[in-house]
Amino acid sequence: MGKNVSALCVIAPLLLLGAVSSAPTTSSPSRILNGFFSNALSASLKWLWSLKTTTRTATTGRPMVKFEGGYTIETVFDGSKLGIEPHTVEVLPNGELLILDSANSNLYRISASLSLYTRPRLVAGSPEGYPGHVDGKPRDARMNHPKGLAVDDRGNIYISDTMNMAIRKISDAGVTTIAGGKWNRGGRHVDGPSEDARFSDDFDVVYVGSSCSLLVIDRGNRAIREIQLRFDDCAYQYGSGFPF
Repeated sequence: MGKNVSALCVIAPLLLLGAVSSAPTTSSPSRILNGFFSNALSASLKWLWSLKTTTRTATTGRPMVKFEGGYTIETVFDGSKLGIEPHTVEVLPNGELLILDSANSNLYRISASLSLYTRPRLVAGSPEGYPGHVDGKPRDARMNHPKGLAVDDRGNIYISDTMNMAIRKISDAGVTTIAGGKWNRGGRHVDGPSEDARFSDDFDVVYVGSSCSLLVIDRGNRAIREIQLRFDDCAYQYGSGFPF
């Protein structure tokens, strides 16, 4: 619409001048001027018509969507009735699920036989959903709106505790902080020893068994970072089950 108005603003003066120049006259300069305005008017009309054609083609384009049917959607867990807001899910080797509730800063475990009647068990955090940064026993630990998790070969859980800018570990020994967590000391991208590392407040973690490491997708710093883990946690054979 804006382009058409601009075009009319250009063409209108040309039409007026063209009408004036088309008055009968025998002078050679008048004929030259008349021919100039006639050519300008013709070119302007062609330009305006091309704008209309382009707009019409754009609005009548067909959507490039190919829908594939044959799938069924079913709700197997309804957290709204339990005060749980699932944000991230990790599947354990035995089929059980870990559910990370970022809004309430909690981690839950649920059996593999999912149904609307299945109730998850709190692994770490507080039933009241209190945020914080507290290590120790899982039920006494506090996280601050974590966004991601990963599980190594031994069953240890690694949490991307984003608002604390820290990586937490849940093992048989309880909850610990293995990297970051010193957000109030300045700097958002610092490598080196884990106690000195700095992360942004937007990152996730991925366990890589082949390299016995934890990849940190540090979105806020636009970087992928790596933490080498203990060999015993990577070469462990499942047999004792989940640590909790």
